[in-house]
Amino acid sequence: MDVRIDDLDRALLRLLAAEGRLTMAEAGRRVGLSRTAALARVRRLEDRGVIRGYHADVRLPEHAGAHAARVGIIVRTPHIAAYARRLASLPEVQEVETVAGEYDLIARIHAGSAARLDEVLDHINSWPETTKTTTWVVLTEYLAKPRPW
Repeated sequence: MDVRIDDLDRALLRLLAAEGRLTMAEAGRRVGLSRTAALARVRRLEDRGVIRGYHADVRLPEHAGAHAARVGIIVRTPHIAAYARRLASLPEVQEVETVAGEYDLIARIHAGSAARLDEVLDHINSWPETTKTTTWVVLTEYLAKPRPW
């Protein structure tokens, strides 16, 4: 698939990554295009898979029972992608990444309570492919940056 991205496309992508609900008229105005030209570029980027979707970046108010953790996972399977999809299907799992180094995967988990986090970890550890997990409980989140282009 040939996807060519120029400076105007990059500018539109930065705007939409920061403000997904931006109107095409406003996006076009900010980058020096008409609404129609901005819309045509965005549709082309969607059609070519550069823009894969839109989402709300939600941060729920903190509550005493919420527990976030990062979990390093070592697995014994040649089917890492299938294992990652299975892991991602758990409602508490927010993100799964393959990584280089000691662990095969890193998962971000958000559970409503310490007890629920423990249940999710027990469930993951019960899978025959799971060799080892290491959990880092998140105490404070200081900064979450949007992805750079």
